[in-house]
Amino acid sequence: MEKMEKEIEKISEHLSKKQSEFDRVMQSSRDIIRMAGQAITILHNGNAEQAEKMISDIKARVEELSRFDTQFKYNSFQAYQEYAEAAVSLSIKKHGRIPSIKEVGVDVEAYLMGLMDSVGELKREVLESLRSGRIKDADMYFEFMEQIYDSTRTIRFAEAVLNGFRKKQDTARIQIENAGSEILMFKSREVTSKKL
Repeated sequence: MEKMEKEIEKISEHLSKKQSEFDRVMQSSRDIIRMAGQAITILHNGNAEQAEKMISDIKARVEELSRFDTQFKYNSFQAYQEYAEAAVSLSIKKHGRIPSIKEVGVDVEAYLMGLMDSVGELKREVLESLRSGRIKDADMYFEFMEQIYDSTRTIRFAEAVLNGFRKKQDTARIQIENAGSEILMFKSREVTSKKL
């Protein structure tokens, strides 16, 4: 009986440590998701420098969080995805290019999901550019939207392999169609107003 109690005590200590690590992972994931959302908002508000600083901080947190992937990667996935979306959006807006997986520093699945989600952020940039009369910027963001969609169009795997990706592809396609229509309408209005 005493031997059994000692065994249970060791098991309990092990699980207590695991619980503590899990709590840390969940808190860190929530922080990363919140910060990524804030960074994207800051980026849309035109402060790329501040957004870049924040995304750099998030990247360090992602690297720290990844130490627990052996046991809790499933619980961290959304945080990685949100960070990837912010990193891709920043790179496009500030540097005019889509960053590689290596540059972002997440796994393939999180990178692809974040990449597809960035299409929605680019659509927002298209609309903001049109509102400000910056048609060249709108065209540039639209081209990135198309590039992301076209380059990932051939990715077709079972949900068990890449869960949720097809839905994100469909959403991206609709966003591209909507953004394209907005650009055409804007250009049509421009032509009409010049004729008057």
